[in-house]
Amino acid sequence: MLPVVFATTINNMMWSIGMEVTLGVLGLTSITTATLGSTIYWANNHTALIFGVWWWLAAPILVSILLFLGLYLFFSSINEYIDPRTRLRRMGA
Repeated sequence: MLPVVFATTINNMMWSIGMEVTLGVLGLTSITTATLGSTIYWANNHTALIFGVWWWLAAPILVSILLFLGLYLFFSSINEYIDPRTRLRRMGA
């Protein structure tokens, strides 16, 4: 039962981080708190791309992409470990 709870927790973490980033970019969260979404919001609000400081947007976007990719790969490996059909297929049965 514990691996299922662990995999569900990782999936819920991905969902909640995604919602925070989305709401932060739209400006619907507390913009005084430093998060990935609020960083993208402020970079967009201060027209970072027009002034040529693209790394203000690139850094938080890259971090969020790497975070999602890492959590997805971790969730996928845990899910593969949990599923007995996948385990049997990998063993050659």
